[in-house]
Amino acid sequence: MAGLNVIALISGGKDSFFSILHCLANGGEVTALANLHPVEDEEDDINSYMYQTVGHTIIPLYAQALNLPLYRQEILGSVVNTSKDYAETGNDETESITLLLKKVLKEHPEANAVSTGAILSTYQRTRVESVAVRLGLTPLSYLWQYPVLPPYEQASLLRDMAAVGQDARIIKVASGGLDQSFLWENVAEGKTIKKLGRAMARFGENGDGAVLGEGGEFETLAVDGPGVLWKGKIEIEGCEVVGGEGGSAIWKGRGARVVEKEEGSGKGLKGLRIPDLWDEEFKKILEKLDIASQPLPTSPSPVLENIPSKPHSPTFPLSEISSTPSTLTISNLNSPSSTSSPADQLSTILPILRTTLTAHNLTPSHITHTTLLLRHMSTFASINNIYSTLFTTPNPPSRVTVACGSTLPLGVDVMLSAICSTDVRERKGLHVQSRSYWAPANIGPYSQAISVPLKIALATDEDTDTKVVGEAVYLAGQIPLVPASMLVHTRSFAEQAVLSLQHLFRIGR
Repeated sequence: MAGLNVIALISGGKDSFFSILHCLANGGEVTALANLHPVEDEEDDINSYMYQTVGHTIIPLYAQALNLPLYRQEILGSVVNTSKDYAETGNDETESITLLLKKVLKEHPEANAVSTGAILSTYQRTRVESVAVRLGLTPLSYLWQYPVLPPYEQASLLRDMAAVGQDARIIKVASGGLDQSFLWENVAEGKTIKKLGRAMARFGENGDGAVLGEGGEFETLAVDGPGVLWKGKIEIEGCEVVGGEGGSAIWKGRGARVVEKEEGSGKGLKGLRIPDLWDEEFKKILEKLDIASQPLPTSPSPVLENIPSKPHSPTFPLSEISSTPSTLTISNLNSPSSTSSPADQLSTILPILRTTLTAHNLTPSHITHTTLLLRHMSTFASINNIYSTLFTTPNPPSRVTVACGSTLPLGVDVMLSAICSTDVRERKGLHVQSRSYWAPANIGPYSQAISVPLKIALATDEDTDTKVVGEAVYLAGQIPLVPASMLVHTRSFAEQAVLSLQHLFRIGR
């Protein structure tokens, strides 16, 4: 992640500060801290799905504790867009992030990335990603799916926080399994982790993130951490506990101050565990292949450009349309002009696709997957810009892009196929644009996966009905990128192939 200057979004909670440590571990530099807070005279805790606001009066102290500039912005608007996957919406509280980041960028134009502490919340992640991408910032969510990465334990995140000396205290409980005895406990201490596990086991399910507070079961306030980030620690002189509805309770401190630490004190990044690149099952695949140590070939392989192109012929599969009760497949769309540039060819293909969709009472939002064939991958950037104009809503279709060289017919530089679902009401998408340890980010106009109900036709006396028999999941093509850096894994071919396969499995799950 060398070269990224990070704006760290902080709420005061454990996750946003631990995410900063991972930004540093991946070569980034923190340019500034940024925080959203309730409007003046509003309640300390506004119960937002998007923002942690309890404990926000302590936030100004972080500038001194971390020796970093801090920028703040009032939370304006309300929850207008309640969808899990976010698109820009006027007067929605999410757009307060836009105002905040613009404020930081005005003072720090060198900033080019933004970090969050999102772990399992698609709701939070997609909102930050929406704003970040619009402002040209790289979104970083190094804790994304952290509990499902090796060693596959929810509490591993808390133990990793303890290992580097991060101290975050529980300041709010809002679950039937937690009472006031949890308040001001260090969430990463072994005894607290055990208490949380026992309490949450009575109400949550394994993997639901309850032990991490992902469902709002509790909220935390970070007060100290490793010296590489924390130049001082926050101390509180006194407190009061305020009871709320449904058994919830909030810890409110008074007399907060920053106490400077000795330079170089505390633990650094050496104790920070980086999740293993490999899942256990894929490590075993590599061991069985027993060729992982073989280097990649140094001499170039034969390229497809050396294969003579074939002219259009009746045997070559040109454009065709087929359908089932739940699916429309449009295959091999290509431009009638064989002399235009690849970008112009795609510009001609897209109206043909739109017309075909309209003829079947469909729109681009019904497309679940596309296959884009190019003659040369060097044309990808210009092609991608035109392709992206087709999709303006969250969760565009998954996509596979392949450079076919001269195996395409003469004059055909671009060919597009699309699979469409005739019913989008139960369409679900996964479009992660943040860098993480989980799987490669998709920063282009395509999702990692789209799933739709799979239907079959049922013949009846009166009409043809359909029955849902499962779910069809369409996955994007994967290459051997290391998710945290988005750089190609340059070891053996076997490792590249297995890593790409692992990406597919992680996404599919």
